[in-house]
Amino acid sequence: MTTGAETGHDAGWALPFAATEYEQRLAKVREEMARRGLDLLYVTSPPNLYYLLGYASVWFDGRNPTGVAVPLDAALAPVLFDTWDHEPNWPATVRDGVTYGEQGFYYPCSLDVIAAELKARGWLGRVGLEEWSWAPAGPVLRQLADRIRAAGAREVVDGSFTVDHVRLIKSPAELACTRRALEIADAALSAVAAALAPGVSEKELMGIMYHEIGRLGGDEPGIRMMVHAGLDSNHFHAPASERRIAAGELLQIDMSAAYCHYHGNTARAFSIGEHRFWQGAYAKLAEIRDATVAQIRPGDPTMKLQRLMDEQIDAAGLRDLVWWVGGYVLGISMPPDWVGHVYLNDEEGFEPGVFEPGFVANWEIQLEDVPAHQGVGLIDTMIMTEAGLEIPARRPAAITVV
Repeated sequence: MTTGAETGHDAGWALPFAATEYEQRLAKVREEMARRGLDLLYVTSPPNLYYLLGYASVWFDGRNPTGVAVPLDAALAPVLFDTWDHEPNWPATVRDGVTYGEQGFYYPCSLDVIAAELKARGWLGRVGLEEWSWAPAGPVLRQLADRIRAAGAREVVDGSFTVDHVRLIKSPAELACTRRALEIADAALSAVAAALAPGVSEKELMGIMYHEIGRLGGDEPGIRMMVHAGLDSNHFHAPASERRIAAGELLQIDMSAAYCHYHGNTARAFSIGEHRFWQGAYAKLAEIRDATVAQIRPGDPTMKLQRLMDEQIDAAGLRDLVWWVGGYVLGISMPPDWVGHVYLNDEEGFEPGVFEPGFVANWEIQLEDVPAHQGVGLIDTMIMTEAGLEIPARRPAAITVV
């Protein structure tokens, strides 16, 4: 085990945001901790580690509680706990860090190291753990909670979504990353349109999108590309297969491009040949998108948009075809998911959503004809500005016919 302050990693900053941005994020998280009555927050969620530190690992091992301990006291620097072999990759934001393990053996010694270090620093008051984090696995977090209690914590509680709540409102620099992600998504979908022809496989199209995203500086998205055609066109969460697309078939793509891990979710439909019914239905979706988004103002609850979307679907006579109507918050994401903890529909999320300036979410309606095994969906990413909702994507909201 090693421990040390001022690790010297700031020789080269090499992070997408200025130091002041990370300082502001930390200050806002501490404000939220105070609101929730937390003396210490132990952050393990990979997107939240990236938000606070710019830290991204190739592998967030489910066995190991890599995390940053954030004390409420602003005079105390957060401490990153991580495996010994990751230390050379720590970003310049890490001012204090503790390593554990050697030659591949980290667990369960890591739990004892963390509990002992936090006790030695006198930080074990009311401690929050991110129980909804997908790394490490739930049993590891439960064991960590037991160790922290045994070390003298006054209370250990669920601190999930403390950081996520702060992340709901993006800074101008974060919004610039979102807009860049959507530019990359436009380019990836345009590459699909150029390559689509009878005989091309779903996996080939997926690979074309990944190539275009990488060529333009994008990141791996939080969920695999959803590319499905023909009798699978209504299987909205199906991964790409080796199946080759035939003339006359529909193709549905649901994808996110990511830039500095900020996601822009876009879904568009394509077809090899005309599909008059679905083209007409898609045109209605585009009209519904524009009409509903135009009615939302800063400060409106996300439920207002949800209700408008549902009302417009009913008025358009499309309810019998609905697979899902809604949306969810977007931002930093790491595999295996790009979906945030707030939905347009409050009943589906973990806290009510509000369209404050800087709020980013997607607008989504998916339609399917189950007996015909066909379906199409329209998804766009929305950014709330001082003037209203903006949809930065420029890919036409129509079925692209080739």
